Amino acid sequence: MADTRMLDPAYWRQRAEETRAKADGFRVSHGEREKLLKVALEYDQLAERAEQWRRDFKSPLTEMAAS
Repeated sequence: MADTRMLDPAYWRQRAEETRAKADGFRVSHGEREKLLKVALEYDQLAERAEQWRRDFKSPLTEMAAS
């Protein structure tokens, strides 16, 4: 069975939010914080791609992820 979370923009946005919270909440060096914020940005980009996939490819998997 496919993991439909990968097609869900909300999944990626949640990951981005959690990563930003880690960057803000943990005592990490400036470099580590910047790396975490970069990862969060990449999760945001994945959310945008998931939205695009949903618009472009209406398949049974994307419809399952929407429900």
